[in-house]
Amino acid sequence: MRLILVACCVLLSLAGETIDRLAVTVGHQVITELQIDEELRVTAMLNHQTQVVRTLEMRRDAADRLVEQLLIKLEMELSRYELPDKIDVDKYYQQIEEANGGAAEFEKTLRAFNLTPGVLRNHLELQLTELKFIDVRFRPDVNISDADIEAAYQTRIAAWKQTHTGPPPTLDASRESLRAMLVEDRTDAALDSWLSESRKRVRIVYLDKTLQ
Repeated sequence: MRLILVACCVLLSLAGETIDRLAVTVGHQVITELQIDEELRVTAMLNHQTQVVRTLEMRRDAADRLVEQLLIKLEMELSRYELPDKIDVDKYYQQIEEANGGAAEFEKTLRAFNLTPGVLRNHLELQLTELKFIDVRFRPDVNISDADIEAAYQTRIAAWKQTHTGPPPTLDASRESLRAMLVEDRTDAALDSWLSESRKRVRIVYLDKTLQ
């Protein structure tokens, strides 16, 4: 009888709680279903969406982002790169708060998406870690030549002439924006290549098979 009563108490306890299930393992790190849902809510809030979209495609995208962020954080720690500190996260949080109407209004926004400042800060820290990794690991190695800029200019002008009339922007006027575009494109390509190789080196297990 004692065992039956204990079992009943456990079941009642579980019934009153939300059980957070493991969704993905990345090496020795784990991603839970709750973290994926948090990522969906954070993304929806930052994108000023009216509601959270939880389609399978969106859940897969959220899981992929978290996997990539964990791979990057692991590499940052192994290579002893400097991680974002509390001050960095505080500044980022404050920027988002100000962009959403200030402290009082932002508190309402957080409640609308069922988020707490702590949860948001955790996700912002991962985002900052990724940005810092990109700046340290890839961006310094991107070299853009004058020939690269001139080729990009010809491509841009060809597209411009299809929808505009009159004289197009000059190469000199377009040079810096073209350089910035090429840097971003090549940085993104380098990051994608690194992530592809990292996924092969680290054991990633999708316990939630729908996320594969």
